[in-house]
Amino acid sequence: MVLADWWYFLSAFLIYCAVENTLLFKKPPMMDRNRQKWPLVSILIPARNEVDRIEACLKSLMVQNYPNYEVLVLDDRSTDNTFNVVREFAQRNHFARLKIGRGKKLPPGWLGKPWACYQLSQKAKGEWFLFIDADTWHLPEMLGRTVQIAEEKKADVLSLLTRQVTKTWMEALVIPVMAFHLLAFFPARWALDSKSRFNRFAGVSGQFIFIRRSVYRAFGGHEKVKSEIVEDLNLGKQLVRAGYQLVLGDGSDFSFCRMYTNTREVWEGFSKNFFPAVGYSLPLLLSTLMVLLINGILPFVVLAWGVNAQLFWPAFILCLVLWSVRLLEAVRYRMNWLSVLFHPVGCLIFSLIGINSFRWFYGRGHGYWKGRKIFAPVD
Repeated sequence: MVLADWWYFLSAFLIYCAVENTLLFKKPPMMDRNRQKWPLVSILIPARNEVDRIEACLKSLMVQNYPNYEVLVLDDRSTDNTFNVVREFAQRNHFARLKIGRGKKLPPGWLGKPWACYQLSQKAKGEWFLFIDADTWHLPEMLGRTVQIAEEKKADVLSLLTRQVTKTWMEALVIPVMAFHLLAFFPARWALDSKSRFNRFAGVSGQFIFIRRSVYRAFGGHEKVKSEIVEDLNLGKQLVRAGYQLVLGDGSDFSFCRMYTNTREVWEGFSKNFFPAVGYSLPLLLSTLMVLLINGILPFVVLAWGVNAQLFWPAFILCLVLWSVRLLEAVRYRMNWLSVLFHPVGCLIFSLIGINSFRWFYGRGHGYWKGRKIFAPVD
């Protein structure tokens, strides 16, 4: 039976990917305390409507035990009080390293986040740029350990996975499923090879991009992805294809992110990204939904209801492997481990989000996020 053979193959492949990627995604070493000179790092934060989140980020950056850094925040034309919150934080805490600016109007052909990152890069003075999101926060050793691993690995670009903090049931069900499919369905080493046909799957995490200033300038920076909704995946892919050394690592020991805080934000945030992430391609969308159905939902249905005796053992093995890999990732990257048991439910919700994303961009012609309409790029 074809499906049974596929499930056996997929079980073996997932185990291979889990081992391969666990070995590849290294945790950064501790900072060398004896070192006297450290490169200047510019921490760059695009912020739009982050009034409830950005102060935690700034507090964590203020206490970094790294001697040579600056922090630049760009208020991306927020409709809330983000700018004043950042300004008052700097004044109240005498945080001289922190500089804040107001974003300029979006030029034609640009989307909000790439434009904000581009503006930040024009003001930055560091040898290294660290782009982080305003909904992240970091332990004091973050910056030193980041520089340490980037230099040891001779990286042009370094992207670290942050610990995904989830507090509501919707966050816990969907966010680990998204991370699982990015981490477990292909060996990242293949994607990082500029000569490999799999480099189309390369990407960086927009929550944490550490890049040499010289590389950013030579490559063209965020101008290369100015019209991309999922700009981080496209940025990583283009950097790899251009021959730059992209290193991926595990920063879950010291960097944290809470992407969304409620059901509506999860639904809208992933709806904004899902269809753009498959290149607005209906065949790729249908293929992705089929993967979620056949690999993430159907084996659990077979196991629970025994709808086909010939499929029982392949389904049992695949479910066991899926749960095991999910549990491995939950332990390694500090994800919500209770959501492991509800993996098929998360896959089902993620599928519905994919359908909604298609409805957004094909039905009404655009997505929507933080008060802005988001349109697909025009060829």
